[in-house]
Amino acid sequence: MREIQYHITQAEDAMAIEPYLKRVHGYSSRTIIKLKHYPEGIRLNGEHARTIDRMKCGDVLSITFLDPDNNLDHYIRCNKAVEICYEDDDILVYNKPPFMPCHQSCGHAADTLANVFAAHCDKLGQQLMYRPLNRLDRDTTGAVVIAKTRFAAASVTGGFHKVYRAIVCGVPEAGAGRIDAPIRRELPEEMRRIVAPDGQRAVTNYRVIAQNGEYSLVDFTLETGRTHQIRVHMAHIGHPLLGDCMYGKPSDLIDRQALHCASIGFEHPVTHSMVEVSCKMPQDMQSLCSRFGWENIL
Repeated sequence: MREIQYHITQAEDAMAIEPYLKRVHGYSSRTIIKLKHYPEGIRLNGEHARTIDRMKCGDVLSITFLDPDNNLDHYIRCNKAVEICYEDDDILVYNKPPFMPCHQSCGHAADTLANVFAAHCDKLGQQLMYRPLNRLDRDTTGAVVIAKTRFAAASVTGGFHKVYRAIVCGVPEAGAGRIDAPIRRELPEEMRRIVAPDGQRAVTNYRVIAQNGEYSLVDFTLETGRTHQIRVHMAHIGHPLLGDCMYGKPSDLIDRQALHCASIGFEHPVTHSMVEVSCKMPQDMQSLCSRFGWENIL
């Protein structure tokens, strides 16, 4: 259960509850209908209220989400320590380690981020649903956002600003650039992607922040969100990610692609303030930065 209180100001005086929730706080019609089904869903100054009721300056509107959904019962609990970079009543941000899938799959029933979240909810004494709002490949590290309520999930989904950081082979020309090249599957049932004229539009912006002539540390922002987009685009311009076996070649320096979601920003679903969360690079990438003389980046 999650209760949110809104204090009505002079600007909202005489406003009805439903338009207030929609226009001021971005509630959907579907969410409001669900709230109307709960006896405690919508209260004005502690009393049950209708969505057509009008509010006065100084009133307190209470919204209670009775979220009966709980999909964690069937998850095996995983007590592996995973860094939590941000947490409140609505949102949690993990710094996902390498080699951990976000979701369960064949061969990964007990070692995923979902299993970690289930164990965390036990510690909190809460019955929640696992709602990851972004996804990283098993071998990619960094920020993964979990919504603790259905409302938070609906409010935040798609509204992210992310910065990825990677170590690539060679030094991209000009130190910064924009790659606008369509991507599609190489074969219909295969995971590997390629740049092809008949693919979906994909746009990647990059900026070199350190280099030693042989390798570069690069930051990325994406205008689109295609699968493997950074990895495909960098291989396409001749600078594959270090350790990327699918789009480059194996490396003795790191046993995965050196890719990390370094920060994520979004508008908070309740306060509407901007939340910016940074996730430090994992140890394998930090060690490479030190080895390449980029200690000032850490």
